[in-house]
Amino acid sequence: MNTLNPPISAARGLFHGWKVLAALFISGFFVYGGGLYCFTLFVTPLTREFGWTREQTGGIVSFFWLTAPLLIVGGFATKRFGVTRLLLCGIVIEALCVLMLSTVSTLWQIYLLRAAMGFGKVMWAVSIPIVISHWFKRRFAFALGVAWAGWHVGGMVLAPICSWIIEVAGWRTACVALGVALLTVALLPVAWAQRIRSPAAIGLGLDGDSLGESAPAPDSQVATPVTTQNDTLGTLLRSPTYWLVAIATFCFYSTYGGLLAHAAAIVEGAGYTAGIAAIVLGSTAGFAAFGGLVTGWILDRSPLMRVAVLVNGTLLAGAIGLMAVNLSPSLPMLVVYASCFGFTIGGSDIFFVALLRKRFPHVSVDFVYSSWYCMELGTLLVAPILAGWVYDRTGDYRQTLLLLVGSAVVAMVLTVIAARARKA
Repeated sequence: MNTLNPPISAARGLFHGWKVLAALFISGFFVYGGGLYCFTLFVTPLTREFGWTREQTGGIVSFFWLTAPLLIVGGFATKRFGVTRLLLCGIVIEALCVLMLSTVSTLWQIYLLRAAMGFGKVMWAVSIPIVISHWFKRRFAFALGVAWAGWHVGGMVLAPICSWIIEVAGWRTACVALGVALLTVALLPVAWAQRIRSPAAIGLGLDGDSLGESAPAPDSQVATPVTTQNDTLGTLLRSPTYWLVAIATFCFYSTYGGLLAHAAAIVEGAGYTAGIAAIVLGSTAGFAAFGGLVTGWILDRSPLMRVAVLVNGTLLAGAIGLMAVNLSPSLPMLVVYASCFGFTIGGSDIFFVALLRKRFPHVSVDFVYSSWYCMELGTLLVAPILAGWVYDRTGDYRQTLLLLVGSAVVAMVLTVIAARARKA
């Protein structure tokens, strides 16, 4: 035993890993709930105030993902600077950018700040699976679901609040409120929880087990012990399976990004009020939180194939539901859209990470997640702009939604093939 650096005595009571998850949940509540969900509500007031096109205001949402290529080096960054620094700096960067957004009035300034916000979000988000892998093994997928559920609960709670602030005091005031919340409620719990970096520091093993007595993980487990993760980015890039997943990711998140960025405008265009659009957005986020928890729980216990069909099927159902609303206003179809698409939002990232962890068990989670997340965010950058471009040239969302439905079908086929592929 190392007598120079003895472990911190294990505190009795709740395992500190759950406290880490709670802090990640709270930070995601504001970083993602405020930084993405709430910003979709800014499309209509910005269009009205500045006379911008839907393609331009769609870019306000998608420029959040402009810094996605930096994720290629995300695995190296976490090893060089540490996940705690990335987590905290990411929150601070997004908070400062949100505050500065309240002072600008030109499109290029908003685009620039949204890109910087995305950089902060990337630094924060790429660290989450790594932090969780330091604390959990048997419950890895479920723990991801808990952490990412905060993103969607934040959208569910903050969307109606943000809509009310925009209506009463304007979108600039909404930016200030979000920025202050990020610098306080989102930042401090993470800083407190990360004072302990791993269960070994408190004399425990993964999942809170005694050191050296952790039970073997079940076959469905998606986390792999860090000591066996010797391969790096090159292993992924040389694999045909990885590129199959990459194409499936592009198709899947093209539909995901197009629906998320333009749903509020589509709902209002169908004759519903801005308040109803905000309720639909908040409901979508609520179902996303549920979808993340359920997907994580299933992944720890069931084959990938079942989850592949579930996640892709709900994406397709959500796209068809919103297309039906665009053709003819229908509250039942709004419910179908919010519930199915929301479930997909919550479960999709967890599923794709699990898929790659199962196919590449000897590649460090740093490289697996950062490289795949780069592809996801790159797609989310392009998809809202392309969807707005189609709308601007056709005058309605009918063709846009038809393309998004088709993309969801292709994603389902490719993802099922990838889930059946052999381990790389």
